Amino acid sequence: MSLKERLADFEGSVSAAATRAPDEYPDWGHWSYVTHMADLKELWTEIRPQLKRDLDHAALIDAKLEEMFAAFEAGEEDKGRDAAWAIYNLKVERLR
Repeated sequence: MSLKERLADFEGSVSAAATRAPDEYPDWGHWSYVTHMADLKELWTEIRPQLKRDLDHAALIDAKLEEMFAAFEAGEEDKGRDAAWAIYNLKVERLR
């Protein structure tokens, strides 16, 4: 998968995190909060080393991801969503 494809997947996953609280995942689906967060972490782990130009954005995404995960784990859904929106608003699909 290319960087462009990974960035598009990451952007979609971040937008889903911004609109869905951890307790809003359906029990019957294969996509749970745990699998979603694991997917986000895996995508970012693959993307981060490939970025060459937008390192300032990458550092901000690192911080916002930590903030988002910590907030969701602490039950602070609004704070977690705000961190996800901050990442999404960076237009991650344009990172290089």
